[in-house]
Amino acid sequence: MATAYDHNVDEDEDDTEEVLIKYYFYREYQYKDILDFLATYHNIEISERTLHRRLRMYGLSRKNPQYDVNAIIEEVRCMLDGPDCISGYRHVWHSLQLKGHQVPRQVVETLLREMDPVGCQQRKEHKLKRREYHNPGPNAVWHADGYDKLKPYGFPIHGCIDGWSRKLLWLVVTRSNNSPDNIGSYFLDTVKTCGGCPRELVTDLGTENKIMVSAQAFFRHYENAHTYVASPRNQRIEGYWSQYRRNRSTWWINLFKDLVERGDLNTSDTLQKDCLWFCFAEILQEDLDYVKEHWNTHRIRKSRHDTVSGVPDVLYYLPEGRGGESGLLLSVPDNKINYVENNLIEKEEVNEHFEYFQYVMDSLALAKPTHWREALQLYHRLVSVSGSGS
Repeated sequence: MATAYDHNVDEDEDDTEEVLIKYYFYREYQYKDILDFLATYHNIEISERTLHRRLRMYGLSRKNPQYDVNAIIEEVRCMLDGPDCISGYRHVWHSLQLKGHQVPRQVVETLLREMDPVGCQQRKEHKLKRREYHNPGPNAVWHADGYDKLKPYGFPIHGCIDGWSRKLLWLVVTRSNNSPDNIGSYFLDTVKTCGGCPRELVTDLGTENKIMVSAQAFFRHYENAHTYVASPRNQRIEGYWSQYRRNRSTWWINLFKDLVERGDLNTSDTLQKDCLWFCFAEILQEDLDYVKEHWNTHRIRKSRHDTVSGVPDVLYYLPEGRGGESGLLLSVPDNKINYVENNLIEKEEVNEHFEYFQYVMDSLALAKPTHWREALQLYHRLVSVSGSGS
């Protein structure tokens, strides 16, 4: 079975005890959760006392963390020069933890107040009245939906979240979130990765869901394996999209909107939109991968609502003792997976503009962008060479 560790760690790293302990420690998991992960998924049985001894040996401490304030300032400065700038100090603190920086949360809060006073002033808490939501445990219900706020610029996004744990199962930028083949492939890839399908899949009424819905019904061979609901009632994923808009996508929307307002991007020009995708799609997907890991390892606090508190990855992989029922994922035979892959899902056609842009890059010995600023420079260069909009 796949674990949080399987999805997020470099495949080249050895699964040594030290690597595993550091991995889970930097994600701020509680000591009991670390011990449970080690025992359940890595066959490493140690006591909490031994774990504390190992942490001291590795120089890890939560009470008196050691950190270089100048290094932290530089990390925060880099984060403020990008989509992280619209997030609060808890988000920034957790990002630093994921990068291996042990620093008190109060220090991060103070630094943000000093380095980004305007942003701190603008961020205010918004409270929503929520409907009650109940299901027994992870993989009882998956909620899938598309996100269209970046679609005008050619970057529709599709995602799926587990209803009980709130673990993001996929978060993908796609050429079209109206394509049944694309959506079906994300579902199939996740079924293969997780080792099975949910008991119930919930989507809105969009026709883009037809292959995914058909696959779920085929896997389950059960008429109630899928439920159509109106988009506002698909509350788990809709609730996540509101979080994503507040904490991330607004920055990307403003970036592309500025291009339009400066006259550098015409969203009616197919070549320019294809060029924007060619330059930014991988950067945006890397950002979505980061957002997905950040969400899945952050702590959801207790609330007056019905939601269970905890870390999504921990809740998903270790539901026992946290009020959740395990074993709800339903295994799917390989022959059914192969049938869906070979008969229901068609591969995306090659884009001629992408081939042209790659030819220009090869001819000019241009490197692939690794940062949004580099992607922006590449976009201007390719548009200039192509003569689009001139």
